[in-house]
Amino acid sequence: MRNRSERRGGLGLLIINRKYVYVILFLLLLVSIKVGISGASSLFVLPSPMSVAITSIQLFAIMDPFGALPLYLYFLGKLEREERGALWTTVVVSMFVLLVFFAMVGESLLRLFGVSIYSFMIGGGVLLMILAIDTMGEGSRSLSLDPREAAVFPLASPLLVGPGTVATLIILANTLPLSALLMSIAIVSAVSSFILKFSEAILRVFGKNGLTAFSRLFSIIIAGFAAQLIYEGLVGWGLIR
Repeated sequence: MRNRSERRGGLGLLIINRKYVYVILFLLLLVSIKVGISGASSLFVLPSPMSVAITSIQLFAIMDPFGALPLYLYFLGKLEREERGALWTTVVVSMFVLLVFFAMVGESLLRLFGVSIYSFMIGGGVLLMILAIDTMGEGSRSLSLDPREAAVFPLASPLLVGPGTVATLIILANTLPLSALLMSIAIVSAVSSFILKFSEAILRVFGKNGLTAFSRLFSIIIAGFAAQLIYEGLVGWGLIR
């Protein structure tokens, strides 16, 4: 029996390690595509610490990992202790892959489908507004999701990597060296992962009622951010000033 359980455990680790290998290969492919489009010189440019710091702060403010804590803790509480690490890993890996993906090929992807950045902002703003209204209600459809399914949606996206983050990454990809952008993504991902890892400690500091109030406040913030995205998209379309 012990040998059988050990074999199962070894098989599980092998599957997990294989997944990580696939993720690394996928990220390398994305970087190769970006280098092929913009040239390899931007990858080897030594970025200034100030530009990396400013970019990291911008991305962190837009992602707002503290704002994702109420929903993350809700799903975390529905899992057994041994399953919580898998939720954290899935959220972190999905977040990092999405950040690199949209930084590398976001603009090319929008061009492929004939979608302008302003149309993307309007569509993303509408989706975020729906999410904000949904999470304000007691019978939220988002809260009824299986925790294992919620790791990618809505936790990794659109809460952490939403339309605003994607739009920012696309803009930064055209204005920064690739090395600086990748370094900023790595820093923001590490800090966000740290915040999620110690989310329960943060819960003990603020308390359950404080976190619930913060969750409601965050829904209002999401709605305001969604309205801002829609407004900027309409300005880009030239419909309003």
